[in-house]
Amino acid sequence: MITRELLKVVDVNIPAPQYVLLKLDAGKPMKGLIPGMFYELRAPSQAGRLFKPISILEVEDHLLSFLIKVIGAGTEAFAHLKAGDGVEALGPLGNGFPSINGRRVLLVSGGAGYPPLAWLKREADEAEFCLHLHGCATADEVFPCDLLYTVDGSQGHKGLVTDSVESLISDHKIDLVLSCGPVPMLAKLTNICIQVEHYVSMEAYMACGIGVCHGCAIPVDSDYKLVCKDGPVFDATRIRWSEL
Repeated sequence: MITRELLKVVDVNIPAPQYVLLKLDAGKPMKGLIPGMFYELRAPSQAGRLFKPISILEVEDHLLSFLIKVIGAGTEAFAHLKAGDGVEALGPLGNGFPSINGRRVLLVSGGAGYPPLAWLKREADEAEFCLHLHGCATADEVFPCDLLYTVDGSQGHKGLVTDSVESLISDHKIDLVLSCGPVPMLAKLTNICIQVEHYVSMEAYMACGIGVCHGCAIPVDSDYKLVCKDGPVFDATRIRWSEL
């Protein structure tokens, strides 16, 4: 059930430059949430401004965790919160990734697309096999994963997170790829995963989060779908990538 309420801040810390790890108390056990779902959040100093769509990083009973990349005033406001503050929250919103139960799964995240894949990785005991790849520009965006790629080679493998996907799919007999990150990364993955089931969590600017403003429409099949209401998770083969 979607609700709009004030959630209390339990903890705030800075795990990496330009990122905020925010933990909120939902006040009740959060059941039925799955990786890929998100909330629209707004810090008190941003009252009257737009909410920010933030993917869920982790659910622990009544606690919700979010890893937020600071890219403007709205997201920077979360870095200045302290325990006891209230955050406006609308959610839970969106759909989620398909079940990984019994599957041989490759998780691929890029930059701020890390949270839903990290959540899935924590549920890896449901999968027959699960490998999480994370790619970023520099060591400043490094988070726990199985295989790390940095564009500048400052940590992990030098190059793009997509560089070894084709060989990993073959070597580990992967039958499901789940991804979240920048559009060029997702489009390239879609070309690589022609013979493998592939779902993507799309990043988009959302003003409302509930399908009212139509600001997050993307080309899907022969029409358009809303990332907030119809997604954010889509079958990658249904998206018209050349139009994004």
